[in-house]
Amino acid sequence: MAFKIKKVRPLFTGIITTATKYQNGVTAKGGLLLDVTKMDGTINNYQIVKAVGSMVHDIKEGDVVCINFKRYLKVKHLPGVIEDNVQSDNMQGVYEIPKITIDDTDYLFIQNNDIEYVVEDYEVDAGGLLQ
Repeated sequence: MAFKIKKVRPLFTGIITTATKYQNGVTAKGGLLLDVTKMDGTINNYQIVKAVGSMVHDIKEGDVVCINFKRYLKVKHLPGVIEDNVQSDNMQGVYEIPKITIDDTDYLFIQNNDIEYVVEDYEVDAGGLLQ
């Protein structure tokens, strides 16, 4: 018997957003210069809110928000190179963002303090950030 989630309601300060990724060299306008060649396939900072917990204020379903993923950065030690009998430290940052699958679509499950701001007005070009 398969278990398939159809709808969720986050508790307290939980928020569920889309999980769109940067694709095809799309760049963000206003504020940051991004090296999109390194960003293709990574989670976009701008997401659409799909559900909010009962303790979340000033954020509602449908809002476009900018997420700060800093809290989800984990440093992992990978095998280093041994050179002149000294092993180098090879550390790599990996983002471990909680996800939930609803109706075969992935969503992010974050907290309200992960959101930097709500975007009040925006334009989306063809193939833009929220596509």
